[in-house]
Amino acid sequence: MVSLTTPVCDFGASAIDFELPDTYGKVWNLEKAKGENGTLIAFICNHCPYIKAILPRFVEDTRSLSGK
Repeated sequence: MVSLTTPVCDFGASAIDFELPDTYGKVWNLEKAKGENGTLIAFICNHCPYIKAILPRFVEDTRSLSGK
């Protein structure tokens, strides 16, 4: 059975450092990724039905937030 709810994260928690490659091969760490007003990192799977369903909204929200 799939979960129909998602947990709310602790927005006040500090992130641990990491190194992850993006789809272009660039390696990101926390220092490179963090922004002036915070950082949002989403771990998504491009073939997941849930992600496919919310992708247009996810892209719209990301574009909207990137200017803030």
